[in-house]
Amino acid sequence: MRKTKLTALVFKPKSPFRGEITTNTIFGAICWGIRKFYGGKKLKNFLNSYKSEIPFLFSSPIPIDSKGNLWFLRPPLEGSIFDDTDEGKLKEIYPISKAFKKISLIEWDTLKKILEGEIKTERQLFEEIVKRVSKNGEEAKDPQELAEAIRSYSDSAPKLRGETLTVKTPINRLTNTAKEGELHNEVANIYDSFAVIFKVNNEDWFKKVKTALKVVRLGGNKTVGFGRFEFEEREEIIPEGLGDFIKKGERLYLLAPAVPNSLIDAENSLYEVRLERSAVDKSLGYFDAEFLKVPVWKKTVAYLREGSVLKLKEPSDFVGSLKETLKVGDSSIYAYGIGFGLSFKC
Repeated sequence: MRKTKLTALVFKPKSPFRGEITTNTIFGAICWGIRKFYGGKKLKNFLNSYKSEIPFLFSSPIPIDSKGNLWFLRPPLEGSIFDDTDEGKLKEIYPISKAFKKISLIEWDTLKKILEGEIKTERQLFEEIVKRVSKNGEEAKDPQELAEAIRSYSDSAPKLRGETLTVKTPINRLTNTAKEGELHNEVANIYDSFAVIFKVNNEDWFKKVKTALKVVRLGGNKTVGFGRFEFEEREEIIPEGLGDFIKKGERLYLLAPAVPNSLIDAENSLYEVRLERSAVDKSLGYFDAEFLKVPVWKKTVAYLREGSVLKLKEPSDFVGSLKETLKVGDSSIYAYGIGFGLSFKC
C-alpha cells in the first residue's frame, strides 16, 4: 500500500499571464511537460493512470501573505449575519453588511473553526471576524467604525492577482497568422506568489510532475513571453493541522473546482457554478501539420467552484473526474475536474 504525502509547491511568477491560473491550467501544463520531456506514450500512461489510481490531487492557487501564511476562500454558510433584534436598523447595519460581504478570504484559524463545527452560520462567522478586528478586545460601538474595521480585515488579506492592459496584434486562431496593421488592448493577469497543495498518492508520478513543470509555461501567449514562473516544494507552508482534515467525509470544503457527479447531494450543498470553454493550446504544435488540424475550441465544462461546501451521499475525500473535452481520432484532450477537499468533523 502506497503512503500518501501532503506537500505544497510555491509558484513564483516571472511574467504576466494570459488568463486566470486554474487547476485546469496547471494540469494542462503538466501534461504538456510530460509529453515534451518524456514523450507522448508516457503522457497516455499518465492519463490512463487516473482510471485505476489517482496519482495525485491538487488545489487551486492559494494566496500567501507577507508572513508566509495561506488564506482560504470563505465558504458559504447558512443564515444571515443579522437576527430579529436588528429589525428596523437598516441605516445602521447596511455599511456593516456591505463590508462583511466583501470578505472573500479568511485565515486558516477561522476556516479550521468552521471545519470543526465551532462556526456553523454566517452570524457566527461575522462574530468571529468582529472579534478579530476588535481593538484591545473591545468591539467598536459606532456602525461606521465597525464597518471600517471589517474592511481593514478584508484589505489585510493577500491579493492573488491583479490586472494590466497589454497591446497585441490580433491572431487568427484558424490559420495561426497575424492580422497585419491591427492592434488591440488585451487584459493580462499579474500574479503574486501562490501555493498549490498536493495530496500525492504516487511519488514516482509526482517526481515527473516537478520535472514537467520546469520545461513549460502556464496559459496562453507563451510565444510573446507570457506564463513564465519558477517554483519550489515547501511542505512546511501547509498550516498546522490542515492534514487532519484531508480524509473521507460526508461534507467537503473544496480546495479545487470539481466536475459534478452522482456522489454529490446537490440539494443539501452550498456551491457556485463556473462555466469554462477554453481554446486548444497549440503553442507546442506549430510545426506539426496534423496537430494544426485540431479544432480551436474544446467543449464547455461546468465546474463547482473551489470554496464550495458539498454534502456527499457517501464519505469521500474528493469528487469529480477528468472530463474529456475533445476527441480527435484515437487521442483525447481532458479537463482537470477533480476537486479534493477538507472534511467537516461534524
